[in-house]
Amino acid sequence: MLISDCQFGDSVGRYKNVLYLCHRNADPDAIGSSFALSRAFGGSIGAVEDLSRTGERLARVIGADVLVNPCHEDYDLAVLVDTSVPLQLGGAVPERYALVDHHIDRGLLEGAVFYIQRPATSTAQIVWSILKENGKRPGREEALGLLAGMISDTGRFKRATPEAFSAAAGILQAGGFSYEEALSALSVPPDISQRMAVLKAASRAGIERHGDWLIATAEVGSFEGSAAAALVDLGADAAFVAGRHGEMSRISARCSRSAAEFLNLAELLSAVAEEHGGQGGGHMAAAALEAQGQPSALLLACLRGAEERLP
Repeated sequence: MLISDCQFGDSVGRYKNVLYLCHRNADPDAIGSSFALSRAFGGSIGAVEDLSRTGERLARVIGADVLVNPCHEDYDLAVLVDTSVPLQLGGAVPERYALVDHHIDRGLLEGAVFYIQRPATSTAQIVWSILKENGKRPGREEALGLLAGMISDTGRFKRATPEAFSAAAGILQAGGFSYEEALSALSVPPDISQRMAVLKAASRAGIERHGDWLIATAEVGSFEGSAAAALVDLGADAAFVAGRHGEMSRISARCSRSAAEFLNLAELLSAVAEEHGGQGGGHMAAAALEAQGQPSALLLACLRGAEERLP
């Protein structure tokens, strides 16, 4: 059931023991949003499998106690935060759950007891609205977590909208800290494995020209998302980077703003994943999939799909 922001407090208040559950490799947007909701309405914070390096850093800075792989049965309700498809939960969807999310996928809406989902630059932006509509004023740490989540998901506001800037201004005023402090909460030393993955993707990348568009594909062992983003920064209009993980293959995709006018990566990767017995989704300009099959075959399907959609 779709609810409005102002109905969130009454809806979640019907349950005594609530878990705010982040997707696997939980990022700052998921951590900051879950922390603010748990502080405002009560409940615990959990994450599937692990936290990202920046998510872990933010959790330490704001004092968020995040349970890794909590038992769903111990809670009356799990509120899935910044999560839109079962893939992000490792396929283990709680029996009773609600949803607060900013993606465009609808894969978890049907089973939710209630949900708030709409396109936005971050889930933190939506959570800020939920707090305001329910008369909740975040403390310093909660506000810091929300702004850090917005900074992370907007690429330091490179992909921000007027609504995002307005929310950020309100969060800064409520928290009483500087923008520089929020940036510091996301600061982690460079990871050599991540740097190696990015460099390997650049050295191995195949480049296909489609009219005036450049599409890059590559295979790496990890950090597919970082590698795909780096290839776009280097000049690709769209990039698909694959990696093998056990019996499944993962692909992360990124594209430029100009390509995103024609290419919906969430729709494309969802379609490719479905054809190969998997799941996919995300945003128009950033998405991922996990499916059966060889990485090379999945990359080829993504490449052909991008070529069909780009003019």
